[in-house]
Amino acid sequence: MNGVLVLADGTIYHGKLRGSQGAATGELVFNTSVVGYQEIVTDPSYHRQIVVLTTPEIGNYGTCEDAIESRLGGASGMIVRHESPIAVHRTNQASFHEYLAQSGIPMITEVNTRELVRRIRDCGPTTVWMGPADTDLKDIQTAIQAEPPMTGANLVPDVSTTVSVVHGDGDHRVVLMDYGIKQNTIRHLVKRNCQVIQVPWNTPLDGIMSYQPSGVLLSNGPGDPEAVHGVTEVISQLMTALPVFGICLGYQLMALALGGRTYKLPFGHRGGNHPVKELESGRVVITSQNHGFAVAAESLDRAGVVLTHQSLFDHSLEGFRLPDKPVFGVQFHPEAAPGPRDCAYLFDQFIAHMEAHSAQKG
Repeated sequence: MNGVLVLADGTIYHGKLRGSQGAATGELVFNTSVVGYQEIVTDPSYHRQIVVLTTPEIGNYGTCEDAIESRLGGASGMIVRHESPIAVHRTNQASFHEYLAQSGIPMITEVNTRELVRRIRDCGPTTVWMGPADTDLKDIQTAIQAEPPMTGANLVPDVSTTVSVVHGDGDHRVVLMDYGIKQNTIRHLVKRNCQVIQVPWNTPLDGIMSYQPSGVLLSNGPGDPEAVHGVTEVISQLMTALPVFGICLGYQLMALALGGRTYKLPFGHRGGNHPVKELESGRVVITSQNHGFAVAAESLDRAGVVLTHQSLFDHSLEGFRLPDKPVFGVQFHPEAAPGPRDCAYLFDQFIAHMEAHSAQKG
């Protein structure tokens, strides 16, 4: 079936509609990862976004159950240059377009993705509509106008668990504040001897403390951090009582709880090849990233934090820690999925903080 991608300014891109034969509306963004298309489309941080993949050949190795990062949210649609007609891998269970069809997610192929990425880079993300080419243009324009902007959007309730879920039975009890968690984060904790208690995003302080946690992990998630109301007060109290580790949105919410502020990036950081400098060691790590907002470093001047990581692409802040407490966070994704594993050591650092905190308590 023929499909179209229509931008808010009226620009139309023609291609082939694969996956779901329905329509989708969202913010157009791009990801520079070479592999990991299934992990990308199932990442809750892409909720209400349509993702352009810069790698021209997609689908070569198919899809499998183990690569699903979340069933509670993900990308609204995918734009690719070409989907491979052959998918070969020992774990392959379905082609990419078959998986998307089963998941109700449309994909448009045969689009000039290089031109689209340059447009996003130069003009920033824009609201778009994608779907069947025979759709009335007035209906498309109405759908685009009805799509709310990402700034000011609290999308966390859409992708968070609504009930508590326990993973593993290890010695370190971690309460996971679910703002849109990826399964690989849970895997990293469980294999490090943790019992992970995944709780809804708005769980109150007494509900968290009732689990007698060794530490708290604040997860990644979608939307504008400043729109996630009612959580910074809880996070502020957690940071005075327990080891806390924040990832992506969780890190941004930590910054807000400390009196900082966030801002929208010109076109975001999304990909598995982002170089980040560790400011204390001078070491450079390659990271997996997926965020459209960032923490303003200067806004944390009065908070007394130690800045720990900085992007080598645009010098935006990528991490901080508290000097006198076992509390730290990073903007990037140490769990990868997809991406390099350079920063998995941060989970070990979190474990060390919990062990030291428990030892101090006696």
